[in-house]
Amino acid sequence: MNNVLAADIGGTHFHVALFDSEGRRLLLSEGRTDASGGREWMLGELRERAQGLMAKSDQPVRSCGISFGGPVDFRHQRVNSMHVTGWRGFRLGQWVEDNLSLECLVDNDANAGALGEFRFGAGRGTDSVLYLTISTGIGGGVVCGGRVHRGKDSMAGELGHIPVSDSGAVCSCGGRGCLETVCSGTAIGLRGRGLARRKPEVMARTLELCSGNLDQITAEAVFRAAAEGEKGALFIVHEAARALAKALLTAIRILNPDMIILGGGVALSGLILLNPVREYLDEFSAPMLECSTKVVQAELGNYSPLYGAAALAPELR
Repeated sequence: MNNVLAADIGGTHFHVALFDSEGRRLLLSEGRTDASGGREWMLGELRERAQGLMAKSDQPVRSCGISFGGPVDFRHQRVNSMHVTGWRGFRLGQWVEDNLSLECLVDNDANAGALGEFRFGAGRGTDSVLYLTISTGIGGGVVCGGRVHRGKDSMAGELGHIPVSDSGAVCSCGGRGCLETVCSGTAIGLRGRGLARRKPEVMARTLELCSGNLDQITAEAVFRAAAEGEKGALFIVHEAARALAKALLTAIRILNPDMIILGGGVALSGLILLNPVREYLDEFSAPMLECSTKVVQAELGNYSPLYGAAALAPELR
């Protein structure tokens, strides 16, 4: 039996791991992404850490799967990045074959996360899942009948870029009023700073958590303050939950998946977000169009895309 190499390359963190033929993680190497180093820095880290893990493997390693934090043309195995330079049109899978002598498949992190949760996480035993990763931005992936549905242009599942407001902020994709501009970690932090600037009295606990430095307010601080009952923070969280619930209901109407799985740093805040999302879904649902889709938290935490990358490796497909 052979082991497989898997990597998850994100704009903030990256992970490289060794998995066995059953999808069990054996060894892990991880670190923070140096965005200023661009593509060449990341490729150097990937080469060094992959070679180190393969040298420790007790079985041959012949294949690799990679989750990439940016758009991926799956058909042509080309990647792009809106956050790190040097990736545009880059054939990452071919680079792995040329430099590590491993057969390789690459997909975006949301599709990989969907596949990871479907095969090894909260979606085990289901037929279809919609996975959303809610962190700096919002990505989505769909698994139907046990296979990732990517769509004609590898854009299926991108709920983060559904417009929820005609007059909203400009999104990272260039569109305006996308869901990502309301309930991503970036958006929640921005809204927290804006409210604290206008009404510091309703964001006192959030400011306290950030040592009084308004510019240091993050989504994490907003969620912590909301969990303690701060009104301003709760308003921001419920506003995000309401927009997210509307987007999820749209997805349920179109896909009617067995399960919706929420991953990424924002979703991992837990019930402080999940409960209002469920409540708004109940509020918006039509009594004559009942559905039994469950909305749950990712079981694999921040490693969902890494497990999905392992599942992409030809040895585990």
